[in-house]
Amino acid sequence: MKNPVGLDPTVVREAFGHYPSGVAAIAAVEAGKPHVIVASSFSVGVSLDPPLAAFFVQRTSSTWSILSAAPRLGVSILSVEHGAICRQLASHDKEARFRNVQTERTDEGALHILGVPIWFDCSIFAVHPAGDHYAVQLLIHDLHLKKETSPLVFHRSQFTRLVNGAQRVCA
Repeated sequence: MKNPVGLDPTVVREAFGHYPSGVAAIAAVEAGKPHVIVASSFSVGVSLDPPLAAFFVQRTSSTWSILSAAPRLGVSILSVEHGAICRQLASHDKEARFRNVQTERTDEGALHILGVPIWFDCSIFAVHPAGDHYAVQLLIHDLHLKKETSPLVFHRSQFTRLVNGAQRVCA
């Protein structure tokens, strides 16, 4: 689809970058090998009944073509301690992505990064075209939550953190 409004994609990307987001590693073992996509477009709370989450992935992703065939996907919400691991998992060198990264595999093939504040065990619920991406809805089968760990935040093209104790109610 051609850009119907004529906005410069570079400017749109920069504007999107001003919105802080968490960072998720979406991974599975497929055909005997681990595969991962790192997404800052992951969204929890899409639905409670059934429990759904969602993320967006580029249509051109060769890794998505593999992960989309997996029966289960592990979604690991990365913590402030995972900045270097996040960059490694997102590396173009697919053979190096999991080097020295501790993971746990479920019987269904979902792969979770150890030490993350939240992980979800999911299956694909629906996939919809969304411009140059796919919108992927995930059905959550299981989850684990460590409340005392802070998430990794991506904002303005860099990692940052939430400041503990600085939560304020805005009117």
